[in-house]
Amino acid sequence: MLRLRFFDIFFAINLNLNFLYANTSLLGLSTTIDSFPAVFLDSLQIKVNKHWDISLSPISNVFLFNPIDGFLIQSGFKSTFNGKKPVIFSFQPRYAIQRQILYGEAEISSFIVNDEINSAQLFFSAGNFLTQVNQPFIKNEQIISIINVLDGVNPLLFIEKKFLKVQLKQTFHSKFILQVSSEFADRNYLENYTFQRWNFKRNEPLESFKLRDKALIHTFSLSYSPFLTINFKKGMPGFLDSESNFDYLELGISQSLHVKKFGRIDVNFISGKFLQQRFLHFNDFYHFPTGRTLKASHPVISTFRLLPYYEFSTNNYFHRIHIQTQTSDFLLSKWSFIKKSKVLENLFINLAITDRLQPFLEIGYALDNILKNFRLEIVSGRYDGKWLGPRIILGPTSL
Repeated sequence: MLRLRFFDIFFAINLNLNFLYANTSLLGLSTTIDSFPAVFLDSLQIKVNKHWDISLSPISNVFLFNPIDGFLIQSGFKSTFNGKKPVIFSFQPRYAIQRQILYGEAEISSFIVNDEINSAQLFFSAGNFLTQVNQPFIKNEQIISIINVLDGVNPLLFIEKKFLKVQLKQTFHSKFILQVSSEFADRNYLENYTFQRWNFKRNEPLESFKLRDKALIHTFSLSYSPFLTINFKKGMPGFLDSESNFDYLELGISQSLHVKKFGRIDVNFISGKFLQQRFLHFNDFYHFPTGRTLKASHPVISTFRLLPYYEFSTNNYFHRIHIQTQTSDFLLSKWSFIKKSKVLENLFINLAITDRLQPFLEIGYALDNILKNFRLEIVSGRYDGKWLGPRIILGPTSL
């Protein structure tokens, strides 16, 4: 058993040494942005002719591991038919070796209007896939798989999701973006019975969850990039036995200020509340963007470092405040060799407030733009009268 454990550790590390690769999501192009830069080749681009491009990616996701599926083989395919109104088709298959299950998800999108100022794009997506409960703040699977094997724990909740989604994205004058979507999902909890014998914990990091539900959710989003975003979600009961019945409203404000002879100050404020919840499943709680690494599907500048994954998840209200100052004239950046390398210094504060728990505060210092792509930071947290950390984290550049 010990030999088997060491083999698993060695195998997972070798499969995941490519965690520095860019983890470009084929199916989330309209909704997610990976925080990590493309520091290595991560896709194969093929130009068939003037109007047709094909890409195979991400190479870094070919081999993965999680306690539910075990070892995985995964790939991605995207075909772009260029023209005045491009059509894009993408497909992401995944094969779970231990479970002997092949599943995947696909998306096709087409521009209805496409000019220099205004555009309208229609998306259709469907599939059956293993996904994380903490949508839309997806954690990088390569790094999580290393944690799974080395620590013998599963820090995330996984569900099997069968879904069908239709989305319209309308851009006005390059700044105003309107997005409307409807998604039906059949979501099922999966147990990791197979891997409990390898000392992995169950697929329940905090408590026992009933993660089985059917949901039809309509989403409305209006944003003035990059300053203001308004999101509204409504769970609609009845359709195909949908159970969800809730209203959720979220407001986000972002502002960057350039201070002469100092640098830049970035402020992010996000606040949300469930207005009514006749039936609200844990899958649709608000889950905070957090994690043990900075490589994720959301910006580093608005990510918590030490906040537990699901402990602050809420079905009532929340507030998030993120403040970061960036300068090239503070402490270490005054040194000539640091200044010549264009390394920037950061001081940042993250604050989380919910109705259930005491406020969570993080403060940190970081060196940004190391070798153009990396960020080294030290961060501490304060929660319930106790200090957490400090922790040293290597991640991607923040801006």
